[in-house]
Amino acid sequence: MKIEIKKKEIQRKYREKMKKQKQAKEDEKNYFKEVFVVVTIIVLFIYFFYTLQGF
Repeated sequence: MKIEIKKKEIQRKYREKMKKQKQAKEDEKNYFKEVFVVVTIIVLFIYFFYTLQGF
C-alpha cells in the first residue's frame, strides 16, 4: 500500500519534471526564432535604408 503510493508519487514527479524539460526546450527554440526574426528585420531595414538613400 505505502509502496504503491510512493511509486505513484515518484512517477508523478518524474512526469512533471519531463514536462518542464520539454517546455524549456520549446521555449528555447521559440526564443531563438524570435531573435532571428528581429535581427533579420533590423539588418534588412539598415540595408534598404542605405540602398534607397542613393536614389
